[in-house]
Amino acid sequence: MIEVKGMEVPKQRNLRWISGIGLLLIIGSCVYYAYLLHIGEAQRLMALIRDYGLTGIVVGIAVQALVNVLPVPGEFTTIALMEIYGPLWGGFYSFIGGVIGALGGLYLSKWLAKPLFGDMLEPYKIKVEEWLHKRETLGLLIIRFLPLVPYHFVNYAAGLLKVNMWTYTWTSAVGLIPYTIAFAGLFEGLRHGSLIWGAIGGAIFLVLGAINWMAKKRKQKASG
Repeated sequence: MIEVKGMEVPKQRNLRWISGIGLLLIIGSCVYYAYLLHIGEAQRLMALIRDYGLTGIVVGIAVQALVNVLPVPGEFTTIALMEIYGPLWGGFYSFIGGVIGALGGLYLSKWLAKPLFGDMLEPYKIKVEEWLHKRETLGLLIIRFLPLVPYHFVNYAAGLLKVNMWTYTWTSAVGLIPYTIAFAGLFEGLRHGSLIWGAIGGAIFLVLGAINWMAKKRKQKASG
């Protein structure tokens, strides 16, 4: 037991280092973006990225995929894409990056996270495996819709399990749809003053939150 605990400490530190570095990059990007807004360069920069056409889109999707592979929040990149390309296309590019990131997280787990963080991912692996065993495809879809396991750790846990790649891909895509629509709606409401889309986005988040709360309560009641 002593050896196992001793092995877990560096693994936890490694994961914290990766998460910390990623979070610092996100914070640094936010601060830099706020600075650009302050000096009036943000609009020019966004126009410049749009002028790159397909190259700018590919880079934006790649960045979104990267932050979805690493255990760091991807909302800032989503907002940036919507700011540059609008809520519709920006949301679509963010969605594509999210699906690619889900696949990237799975392969990261197979190649890197498994040998480095296998013990730490075990609780998440057990939860995902339990849902898959009871409900198979529906279980993987539910665990995507409801954040019973954090998004990134679903990807990592799936990499430690033998999941069907097609099922994993399409359930990841479907699971991202309501969050993408909700985010785009809120962005349109807050950024451009659209009451209808803002209300739709807020309503979707409230519904998802309520369903998640009820699922957790039900699980606690069943275990108690």
